[in-house]
Amino acid sequence: MHSKTAAGREPLADLRLLTDLAEAAVARHGGGWTLRKDDFWCRVVPPRHSPADQGWKIHLSATPLSAPLVLARGAEILLLAGCFFKFARDLDRATTLVDRNQPRGYGGKFLTAYPENDEACRALARRLHDATSDLHGPRILSDRPYAPGSLVHFRYGVFAAKPTLTPDGSFEFLLRAPDGTLVKDERRAWFSPPSWASSPPFDAPPPRPTGEATTAVLIGGRFRVSKAIKHANRGGVYRALDQHTGAEVVLKHARPHVDARLDGTDARDVLRHEAQILDALAPLGVAPRTVALVEQQGSLFLAQEHVPGVTLRRWATDHVHAAGTGTGVPLHEVAALAPKVATLLDRAHGVPGLVLRDVTPQNIMVTPDGEVVLVDLEGAVTEGEPARRMYTPAYGAPEQSTAPLFAPAPARSVDAYALGMVLFFLATGRDPLIVGPSPDTEADQGRRTALIEAMQESQPGLRALAPVIKGLTADEPTDRWQIRQAVAHLERSASVTGSVAPPYEARRAEPDARATPADPGRTCGTQTTAATGSHTENLVVGGLQHLLNTMRPDEDRLWTSGQFGSTTDPCNVQHGAAGVLGVLVQAARSASDATYRESVQRVAEWTARRSREVPSSLPGLYFGRSGTAWALYDAARFLDDEELASRAVEMLETVALDWPNPDICHGLSGAGMALLHVGGESGRPSLTDSALTCADRVLEGGRRENGRILWPIPSEFRSDLAGVVHYGFAHGVAGAGAFLLAAAQFSGRQAYLDAAVEAGRTLCAVAETSRGAARWPAGPSPRQDGRPDMQHWCSGASGVGTFLARLWRVTGDDRSLELSRQAAETVHRARWNVGNAACHGLAGDGDFLVDMAQLTGDARYQHMARDVAEVMYVLRTERGGLGLVTDESGHSVTADYGTGLSGALGFLMRLEHGGARLWMPGPRRSATPFPGMPRLAPTPRAGTP
Repeated sequence: MHSKTAAGREPLADLRLLTDLAEAAVARHGGGWTLRKDDFWCRVVPPRHSPADQGWKIHLSATPLSAPLVLARGAEILLLAGCFFKFARDLDRATTLVDRNQPRGYGGKFLTAYPENDEACRALARRLHDATSDLHGPRILSDRPYAPGSLVHFRYGVFAAKPTLTPDGSFEFLLRAPDGTLVKDERRAWFSPPSWASSPPFDAPPPRPTGEATTAVLIGGRFRVSKAIKHANRGGVYRALDQHTGAEVVLKHARPHVDARLDGTDARDVLRHEAQILDALAPLGVAPRTVALVEQQGSLFLAQEHVPGVTLRRWATDHVHAAGTGTGVPLHEVAALAPKVATLLDRAHGVPGLVLRDVTPQNIMVTPDGEVVLVDLEGAVTEGEPARRMYTPAYGAPEQSTAPLFAPAPARSVDAYALGMVLFFLATGRDPLIVGPSPDTEADQGRRTALIEAMQESQPGLRALAPVIKGLTADEPTDRWQIRQAVAHLERSASVTGSVAPPYEARRAEPDARATPADPGRTCGTQTTAATGSHTENLVVGGLQHLLNTMRPDEDRLWTSGQFGSTTDPCNVQHGAAGVLGVLVQAARSASDATYRESVQRVAEWTARRSREVPSSLPGLYFGRSGTAWALYDAARFLDDEELASRAVEMLETVALDWPNPDICHGLSGAGMALLHVGGESGRPSLTDSALTCADRVLEGGRRENGRILWPIPSEFRSDLAGVVHYGFAHGVAGAGAFLLAAAQFSGRQAYLDAAVEAGRTLCAVAETSRGAARWPAGPSPRQDGRPDMQHWCSGASGVGTFLARLWRVTGDDRSLELSRQAAETVHRARWNVGNAACHGLAGDGDFLVDMAQLTGDARYQHMARDVAEVMYVLRTERGGLGLVTDESGHSVTADYGTGLSGALGFLMRLEHGGARLWMPGPRRSATPFPGMPRLAPTPRAGTP
């Protein structure tokens, strides 16, 4: 969670300004033109419009200040030429397009025109350039400008081609090459037309440099760039060598007209302001010094002292991961650093009237010798000075989030609040964000206090800091501690050291070294408190009601999804209706409420109808039609609907089995899982035969090297996953192994079991164990970003444990059981530092813990799963008076199974009512154990014992 609120979108007197201008222009021209509006764009469509699928398009850039004139002048030319165009429908959206955080390949594209041919494109570009040459707008990085400094840009791209369903299960706008192949219409941050595209419709001169620095570039004749730290629409941040002094510096780049506002300012003014703040703080030694301000080709560069070290965000995250105990940052580290952070802010307040406004773990650097320094101080202003609103969610005080977009700067008490939240992160490695009744509001002080009290039970560092955090973060500014008061408290407490065991340790029983498997269809008995049970039930009831309230049966998607989810098949499991349908069937089976049965009927009918309207034969369980068929078949059995069951079987019979990807999410292992389930339940040999065809092909796709088996996704496959080699469940060894194990149980074929055993042996060999917990890297290749590996269903301990626990149950292998137990420790300890998603968060982790309770008969895993549910409850949000689990973003609520609410509900209902895990086939009731079941040979352990 790094995003700031808008550095101040303008207060708008009339949101219809731009559309009014367009309507007036259309009225003057007449002739059957129409305006079509969606949430972001207004399209101006000529009569008898039949656009080409692709070609050279024209973009006009604009700032919010120039946008009305760019539109007015551009519309006259385009209407006269009969050219279809679209524009950002209001100034708020025009501001978004020049925002610093806009993707670099999209930034600045205020108006897009779609000429009929190259000749029309050539003529329009010239007229539009002449008409707008005295106006301002940012350079569009993905395009070629018509002339140096022109607002007119062009690129080759999709016009009216319909989105195509890719092998990865998402709809994308694709270009068609001359040989008929489809390629992505990628918006890179540089001009990159496809090699086969026709020549540009006019001879535009090569663009002058944008000021973007690259390795070995010399800025201002003084600073030689050595490395890019990050790229952004506003401009990059670079390391460079000062040729005058030989010292390393940091260069911050501001492009002209990016972050432009109605007052005429842009990112360059913000950077100049930051330089002034650094100069003011220089005598105090709390921030890097300004070395120079350099203008080059219209851009501005701020050279400042290089601060070695890492951000406090990275520091705390690394310490939590290194400790590996689930108890946060070690207490002695917290006690040593917290007073320094508080003192840092206190010293910064030595500048009279200065209020920092935006203090977060991301803009505090921790140096190698343990000192702290403030960076990225563009938000700092003088108290009471007119300023645009700026704060970061979870770190901004309540009065900041409710302030007008442009108003007098708040009092210094907002920095005290931010300090309290930074100290929370310092101790826990978690952002203290709890969302209120809307995505734009945060919960009140009572909810924050509840979070602290819940977490401090297992985190001694947070427990030590709790009094000062609570004192600094009162809702009322007058009730907050002064920063100096916090410094005094922390300095008195700095000598406190020690640690406390996690609270659940005292109540859980010692594990039976040779646990007996439980019935996988039932949960284990627990001694759960009534409060925890009621919390879970409240989340379930509220969540199910929200799903019913937000269905949109007349829309193209039954529930709204996130930005990526909305591009995928509306009928899939991961982001579509099938995942929610599976959860509603689960609810209807465990409740007598007729409402749930009616909802299952409605969702199943919608999914069956929509799946015909959006044809697909993709095999994957989560992104393909295999999962859709599974959901429809289970709904049909519940409803006793033979026609619906036949539709599900028909769908499974048409999924592609000649498929290069062997994984669960998108490929053959997922299809095989669904075929085993539906084939076994329906007794249709054609489906089970297809399941075994999948198993044969997955078996053939295994690659053995160095005594291990891997399932790579072919590098030549037209997929974003091409070349991926993973260990996890979604795309790798654990998922393929789990499918082959299920196929072995169903068919009795030894070859499948042998491969599953090999998969288990591979995962045992690469496990990294420490302090009684186990982790797995994502794959054989180390992560390039140096970040800790995940511990979830898709890539990590939760998914690997899901397979190893089942492998142990079939083979009796002790090492598989031991590592699945240690995987459970990993996900339980990390519960406060992850999101809620089933794919890569608490819901999937919790389902694995319920698996462990069911498969081993050990009640402590049920206790662990309830701890996970309690985290969801503490971090819940509210919508319409209902307590809800947020999606992967942490601040929104979407229905999606893989990343949203329904996946969490699936886990919570299973925790309360038992039952099999969704989208995992159980052993066939008539299956018999293999004679002479093999046991795995002992495997050398990786990592620290």
